[in-house]
Amino acid sequence: MLHSGFLKGMLGMLAAHEMSASERKPHVRQLVYVALPCALLLGLANYLQSGYRLPGLILALSAVLVLGAAFLLSGKDQLLTMAESLLLLFGLGSCVALVVLGGIAGSGVVWIYAFPFLALWLKGQRQGARWSLLWLMSMLLSIWGVREFSFAYVYDEKFMVQASVAMLLYTGIALAYNFSHSLLKEKLYVSEQGIQARNRDYTNKLEQAAYQDTVTGLPNRLRLLDILNREISLAQERGHTLLVAHIRLKKMFETSNIIGTDASDKLIRNIANTMTAAVGSRGIFARIRRDEFVCIYRKHSEDITATDIIREILAFRLEYKINDYAIHIDHTIGIASFPRHGEDADTLLRKATQAMLQAQFANHNLAFFDERQEQQFSRQQQLFIQLHEALQKGGLSLHYQAQIDLKTGAVTGAEALARWIDPVAGPIAPAEFIPIAEKSGLIKPFTLWVMREAFGQLARWRGEGLNLNVSINLSARCLMDGELVNNLHGLLKEFNLPAEYVVLELTETGFVDSTEVATQTILGLHKLGFRLSIDDFGVGHSSLSYLKNLKIDELKIDQSFMRTMAIDASCRAIVLSAIQLAHNLNLKVVAEGIESAKTEQQLQEMGCDTGQGYYFCKPMPADVFSQWARSWQINRRAMLSA
Repeated sequence: MLHSGFLKGMLGMLAAHEMSASERKPHVRQLVYVALPCALLLGLANYLQSGYRLPGLILALSAVLVLGAAFLLSGKDQLLTMAESLLLLFGLGSCVALVVLGGIAGSGVVWIYAFPFLALWLKGQRQGARWSLLWLMSMLLSIWGVREFSFAYVYDEKFMVQASVAMLLYTGIALAYNFSHSLLKEKLYVSEQGIQARNRDYTNKLEQAAYQDTVTGLPNRLRLLDILNREISLAQERGHTLLVAHIRLKKMFETSNIIGTDASDKLIRNIANTMTAAVGSRGIFARIRRDEFVCIYRKHSEDITATDIIREILAFRLEYKINDYAIHIDHTIGIASFPRHGEDADTLLRKATQAMLQAQFANHNLAFFDERQEQQFSRQQQLFIQLHEALQKGGLSLHYQAQIDLKTGAVTGAEALARWIDPVAGPIAPAEFIPIAEKSGLIKPFTLWVMREAFGQLARWRGEGLNLNVSINLSARCLMDGELVNNLHGLLKEFNLPAEYVVLELTETGFVDSTEVATQTILGLHKLGFRLSIDDFGVGHSSLSYLKNLKIDELKIDQSFMRTMAIDASCRAIVLSAIQLAHNLNLKVVAEGIESAKTEQQLQEMGCDTGQGYYFCKPMPADVFSQWARSWQINRRAMLSA
């Protein structure tokens, strides 16, 4: 094996490839530039020496004819091989002529030994080695084989041996160089192939990272666009429809914090496997964010509706046991369909996302895209931007509505109500912008703004001798804010207010659905001295256990009962029961939405403590409310003195 490899190397057979035409062309022309003047000079030198005129003449004439033709042929790539062959044939023929006719004993002895090196340089490793061996055999035959012919030059025996040895030596040197050069090129070639293989592997990994989710192996968002565009083209060709489902997993962040990163990755992989197994070959999944997936589902037949597909196929049961944790993951799905809702990938994905956000906003598990939702969604997004700007630039204000003691008629307090008049859109109802604040994350800065404004106004009123309490609505979402108690404590200190002057109104949902964090927040607010009120009492959950477990000071009966109480005996019975329940629990009762004297009288007879509504006054700015409250108190004193 070793001898075989050595022989192959000597003959240039280890080379991975020959030189290209672009590499060989400069060699041909450079060799012509050097060989032609050298051949003419050597021919002249031989011609001028006595006895060597014929070899000199042959060398000069063949140089002009053959080398000139080779130069012309080298101009075209397809004739390059012929030009190389002419050069080598000229060299080989010149060497033979000089040997046979005696020129080797003259000037030719100096340069004929360069032929093997020129052949390798001109033709590359493999072909150059073959020309070198051909030259060696031709030279030996010319020296030893034609000596008996009359036209052959007779050399000295010693010179013939020395010349033959020299030819063998120089050919061996050339082939040895060829061998080392072959090994070097082979190593370089292998190294280059290894580098290219590593580069390809690295490139593949980069492409995988760019287009594939590393945890699940599913396509990511970039790859999803290509896949969806391809599926749209196929659907158009085959005449079927597509459903694009945007799926968001609920509470994945909280779950991940509990079970840890590795377990969370395992959970995501299990979820991906469950969903892909459910849809089978009809669907393609992609993971576009840590808790969001998109499913492209091929709907081939009109026999099955989109609702059936959602109910039977996409209604995943995502229940697992990870590290001894029993985990159940709920999810929200938004659906857009091709071609009904769009005919390109970007449009379908955007509308599926809008449907999912609408379902999430409405607290539903599923929503199909429709144009009304898109308009509503756009309106909400625009209001969010405007509300954010209004909070930063002071575009909101507080109005106040009086709360009247139904026994004495005195003004005891006021409810702070947020108002927003946009410079372009005009007045925007609280029922529209407050839910946006709650859902968008603006509820915290909004609440702190309301508290600061109301606390400051309350401090000014009490400093002016207007002894009132202020009621402020507190969103159930704010109860999940662990910093709320400290923030409100800081505001009390800033305005030097006792907390008992402030009533915080919460909806029943804020109590009934309260988590441990919310419960601790409620107890912390009570500990600071705030009075807590249940707003809209009677229209929420039926459970009243929170009245026993939490520190509640007040019930506020919803205004819907006030509207029909005068004509509806059942409604009056509910209100009376609520008042009696509250008093039995030592709670005060506020009735909102009073709009007539008859309703006020009925509430007085039932023993209701406080009333609020348009019958007394509408919500008004703080300065107007101050004047109204003082006027009310003066009129009340006048009535009492009369």
